[in-house]
Amino acid sequence: MSNPTEHILTIDTDFAAKLPHFAMAMIEAKIVNSPYLPELQREIDRETARIALSDTPESIKKQVAINGTRAAYRQLGKDPNRYRPAAEQLRRRIVARKGLYNINAAVDLGNLLSLISGYSVGLFHAPEVGKQVLLRIGREEDTFTGIGRGALNVANLPLYCDEKGPFANPTSDSERTKVRPNTANLLLFINSFVPPELDSKTLLSDAASMAIDLLKRFLNATDISLQYYLAQDSLLLPSGK
Repeated sequence: MSNPTEHILTIDTDFAAKLPHFAMAMIEAKIVNSPYLPELQREIDRETARIALSDTPESIKKQVAINGTRAAYRQLGKDPNRYRPAAEQLRRRIVARKGLYNINAAVDLGNLLSLISGYSVGLFHAPEVGKQVLLRIGREEDTFTGIGRGALNVANLPLYCDEKGPFANPTSDSERTKVRPNTANLLLFINSFVPPELDSKTLLSDAASMAIDLLKRFLNATDISLQYYLAQDSLLLPSGK
């Protein structure tokens, strides 16, 4: 049985015209967060070991989902080598043998999902995100305080906004909406810029299914809802649970 998400995404028409194959999976769930989960860390360790052995900085750029995001940035006039997608940043840290930070179980889970799928994943403290979310292209006057990074230049990047202003893009999330140790209501975005000829619909659906499985396994997730959005249409796929 499917449930609609409480939050609703509207995609700006200018954004849709420039990035017509963008799609997004929005997931909401009640979770039990914790500072650290050894069983989740073991999964992360296995994935980081695989990436450390198989990836290089150049091969990371060619991963399907990462390459799609980089191409989208170029389409908007942003240099993806300067503003790297979050999924690429994670893999580059592993290849450089810098390791990943452990923040809390929910954030660690999002990192694992991003590592496996290649998608840039946003995780948010749902009560801090307005119910009406707009995705548009960032303007010169736009900014938000990135997690641990201060005020960010988000012009010409895909930009998520609510009534309080911008709060995320596929490179960074904001201090305002970040997941807390006590987050019990989680909002998760999976951003896809993969072109349709590369079976983007199946890839995104598989990533959303993986996200739900991970949420159930590690965060005891309940009341899960899933909604898909497509740039040129309102709804891409039936929502599911």
